Amino acid sequence: MEQMAAVIPETLASPSPSRRPKRLATWVASLWTLAGVALFGVYGWNYAQQTIFVNQHHLPQYHPKVNGSIPALWPTLPGIGTKIGQLLIPAVHINTPVVQGTGWNQLALGAGHYNSSALPGQIGNDYVAGHRDTVFTQLKNVKKGDLVIFSTPYGKFVYKAVSFQIVPQSDTSVLDPTPYQTLTLQTCYPFSFFGFAPDRYIVHTKLVSEPKNLPS
Repeated sequence: MEQMAAVIPETLASPSPSRRPKRLATWVASLWTLAGVALFGVYGWNYAQQTIFVNQHHLPQYHPKVNGSIPALWPTLPGIGTKIGQLLIPAVHINTPVVQGTGWNQLALGAGHYNSSALPGQIGNDYVAGHRDTVFTQLKNVKKGDLVIFSTPYGKFVYKAVSFQIVPQSDTSVLDPTPYQTLTLQTCYPFSFFGFAPDRYIVHTKLVSEPKNLPS
């Protein structure tokens, strides 16, 4: 009896060797599942922030400086991440903030204005980019003649789409300055591409109207 009593506790304390791999596999599968759920949750929340809630961010606003009693037109370059306006394309339901800068952090807040390009009201090429899977998803559905409205602290600048272009990522000619006011919109292409798309989809516009009595 004493010999049996010594054996029974030892048997109960140690699971059979055949069960150990099964338990390990279960734990590993559970950890992978939890990691996947967490990753999906983080990605889903970030995506919602860049789409559903994109107009609810509390962004620093650009405020024109006043020279005497007349505000100057973009007297200083807006700071990176500062909201400079709101871009609307009613025909395809695009409505997004435009912030200064085109880095990843800025494009997570809306569309981004390319630092070295003209600003609304200035002669030149006003260049704005956005992600194809967030704020510029519907850019592919813009048609010739569709209005593009850029609301700024100085008022609304209205453009209409006139042409479209697909260029490789390395083609920077679309950034070239122009001798007239224009707004150029860019997103990645193809729209359904998985990963970093190799090309860029470009919408060229023509200025239709601008606010009256703009400061010089």
